[in-house]
Amino acid sequence: MAVDKQYAADVASILAHKNDHGADLWTTPDKRLIKGSPFSTLESVMYLLELGMDPSEQILKDAAALIFSTWQEDGRFKLSPQGSMYPCQTINAMNVLCHLGYASDVRLQKTFTYLLKIQHLDGGWRCNKFSYGRGPETAYSNPFPTLMALNAFRFSEVF
Repeated sequence: MAVDKQYAADVASILAHKNDHGADLWTTPDKRLIKGSPFSTLESVMYLLELGMDPSEQILKDAAALIFSTWQEDGRFKLSPQGSMYPCQTINAMNVLCHLGYASDVRLQKTFTYLLKIQHLDGGWRCNKFSYGRGPETAYSNPFPTLMALNAFRFSEVF
């Protein structure tokens, strides 16, 4: 593993948490990939990439396979087997996979197409999770999912 020496302890710390939720790769036995912040599957993969870990490392390949295992034929990702599928979760999974080098994968191309179909009139995306209410202020796109989607779209060669 070729990571700068200054980040080796950080990488080791993240890797030390990979079984904290009862299964491998920062997930739970029932494959909830977004459980356990700050060490969920999606967050931990991004941390490792940001610290300089190469996407060709086996642990990142395994994490990519795990994330793709939640991909649905319509392009969405079901990151929690018992939960709903929100656009922000699909966007987050897509963004991680793009950073891992999978932007040209046929499955992600379907995800890009799906997201373009649900893009709001204001140009962005929203989570559609109503934990903050249902007032007129929730009718617009959310900054974080929009920024994550735009970040992922920059990897796409098609759009």
